[in-house]
Amino acid sequence: MSATPAQNASQSDAFAQLLRGSLFPTLAAGAVCVVVGLFSSPKAAWSAAFGAALVIFFFSLTLLVMKRTADLAPTTVMMVVMATYTFKVIVLGVAMFLLRDVSWVSGYAVGLSITVCALVWLFFEMRAYKRLRIFAYDPEGEASLEPGEPEDPRDDS
Repeated sequence: MSATPAQNASQSDAFAQLLRGSLFPTLAAGAVCVVVGLFSSPKAAWSAAFGAALVIFFFSLTLLVMKRTADLAPTTVMMVVMATYTFKVIVLGVAMFLLRDVSWVSGYAVGLSITVCALVWLFFEMRAYKRLRIFAYDPEGEASLEPGEPEDPRDDS
């Protein structure tokens, strides 16, 4: 089953909506983290910006990978997305671990910013996905039942 240009355009639009729906709130959350960090020190503000940038980069990368692999077989897409997710979580965890005691970065501010921005991104990405109203089936596709075959196997009429 090959995708039509209209399906590709709608997929591209869907990923753009997911990106817009989660990017702008995460940028706002990152800005709030930076402002809160300014009350502590410039190092905390820089660290909060760094944490927000990490989240925005890796979560945008995930959407890009999903967009590029959307036409592949569903199991392949799931495998690629899970590998990307695993890579993202490992890199963010390693970054939080390695930067916790570095003198030029506030580990607390980086960790807090990563946590806040990741939660905001995930919440708004789920919200944007819910608003897309993507069908679990193709309503305009061919019926999977043969003509004359009953729709419900329990239907004896």
